[in-house]
Amino acid sequence: MYGVSVTYVSAVVAGVLAAAVLAAWPWARARRRFAVAGVATLLGWIAWHLLLNATGALCFEVDAPIIRVSWEDVGSGVLALFATVLVFGLGTERREPAVRVVGAAAIAGLVAMVVDVFV
Repeated sequence: MYGVSVTYVSAVVAGVLAAAVLAAWPWARARRRFAVAGVATLLGWIAWHLLLNATGALCFEVDAPIIRVSWEDVGSGVLALFATVLVFGLGTERREPAVRVVGAAAIAGLVAMVVDVFV
């Protein structure tokens, strides 16, 4: 595991990149949804990595042999997806079609996973 300071820096990077990727989508630019998804990605990332650090879950850093992605990387994406869906679902996006909300969350999760592969 890496230190907590690395967790925060990489969380900011993941959040900014998720927001930047989502900013290319007109739906996400409306009402600044891309920024909300970026903050949710940041918070999901921090929650996942602090949980891994607190429990000493060192075995999550092992990459799968074919796809070269570890459970730690996948967890970052899943928590970013979950946090984004949660914020959108409980927030002002309740009336939006689920395909857009889940699509935006999936993009944020994918970006977080890819960032974690390189951290």
